[in-house]
Amino acid sequence: MPVDQQGVYALTLALTQAADLLETVTPEDLARPTPCTEWDVRRLANHLIAQPRVFVTMLQGAPPGWNGREDYTERLGEELRTRGNALINLWREVAASGTETMVDPDWQAAEIAVHTWDLATALGRSTAELNQSVAERALVTMDRILGPVRKGRAYADALAAPAGSDAYGHLAAYAGRPVG
Repeated sequence: MPVDQQGVYALTLALTQAADLLETVTPEDLARPTPCTEWDVRRLANHLIAQPRVFVTMLQGAPPGWNGREDYTERLGEELRTRGNALINLWREVAASGTETMVDPDWQAAEIAVHTWDLATALGRSTAELNQSVAERALVTMDRILGPVRKGRAYADALAAPAGSDAYGHLAAYAGRPVG
C-alpha cells in the first residue's frame, strides 16, 4: 500500500504527545502500576521507547524483535523523541521513494496512542489536553485491523467506554482497557 501522509502526521503527533508525557515521569513514578497489569510505569515507558526501533525494523522488512533490552529510568521523553524522529524520517523516505509497504503508520500511531492513555492513567493525568483527533483516527484504525473481538495477547476484547469519555477513553476501552 502507498504511504498515507495523514497517517505519518498522526504518528508524529502521537509520538510527540507520548514524549511530552514521558518527560513528566519522575523516579518515584517508575514503580506505579499501569492499566497493563503486568507492567509498571518503568516497563511501559521502556516499551514506548522501544516501539519506534521495532517499527523501523518492521518498515525495513525485518522481523520486529519486540524483546529489546531497553531500560531507561531518566531522559525518557528525549529517548522517545530521538527514536521517533528516526522512524518519522524513514517514513518520509519511504513515501518519497514511492515504495509500497505492508506496514501502516496509522497502526503505529494507534499503538503509541493506546500506551499514551495507559501512561496518563498510571500517572493520574487527564487525556483531555491531548490531540483527540489522534485517538479518533487510532480507533478507526484498530477497528479496521482488529475488529472488536480479539484472539491475541496484545489487546483484550473491546469494551464500552463510560458516557462522557474523551476520544482517548474510547480508544482505551476499544483496546480492552477498563476505563472509568
